[in-house]
Amino acid sequence: AIAAENRKPGTLDWQLTYARFDSGAKYRSSLIEGYATKTSVRPGQSVGFCLSVQKPGPVHIDIYRMGHYQGLGGRHMARLGPFEAKPQATPPVADMRLRQCRWTPATEFTVPADWPSGVYLGKLSAGHHRYQSYIVFIVTSDKPADILFQCSTNTWQAYNKWPDAYSLYTDPRGAHARDVSASFDRPYGKYAQIYEHPLSLGSGEYLLWEFPLAHWLEQHGYDVTYCSNADCLDAANITRCKTFLS
Repeated sequence: AIAAENRKPGTLDWQLTYARFDSGAKYRSSLIEGYATKTSVRPGQSVGFCLSVQKPGPVHIDIYRMGHYQGLGGRHMARLGPFEAKPQATPPVADMRLRQCRWTPATEFTVPADWPSGVYLGKLSAGHHRYQSYIVFIVTSDKPADILFQCSTNTWQAYNKWPDAYSLYTDPRGAHARDVSASFDRPYGKYAQIYEHPLSLGSGEYLLWEFPLAHWLEQHGYDVTYCSNADCLDAANITRCKTFLS
């Protein structure tokens, strides 16, 4: 199935062209940002996309599945919108340093039954300026496979500094304070670690660390399926596959 999927037409259009970060909170781009209401979803299930822009205006979402695709890296799967987006509130600091958005979804999207497991990027583009960012989500499955590729979504979120240096590792009391929490209900900010690239904005750590291996596996036709950390709370999700990659 993976070999057949990667014979379908690929595109480079999944890549962002322009990104601009806020001057004060340098890890976010309030010009255009968003998040998915679920980290992973199965075909036939729905996921919400929450959007925020600095000034009200239209936004559309182009969804791409990431893979090899003749070396181009992605396949265009759907275009949603345009939706009339508006500024949504930056959450206050709650107990345990929690920053949790309660944004209204712009749309609820039902994943088609024939979409294969994979990591999907939603590219957010505005109609009233040129800047862009990503939403990332995983389509998972219950089917057996040779290789289970676990995306390190808990790690992505632990290091997420959105909106202004509020990761689990930026607590002023030290990097491993026990009474701190991180919410998945927020965009992914820019990563400022060993390796960073501004045009990965909103993709978690997937493009920076995990995509090269997924690209290679799919290039060579390996029978690979994908999941998040949370999907592995059920051991049966791991044992359905022959090989587990974390």
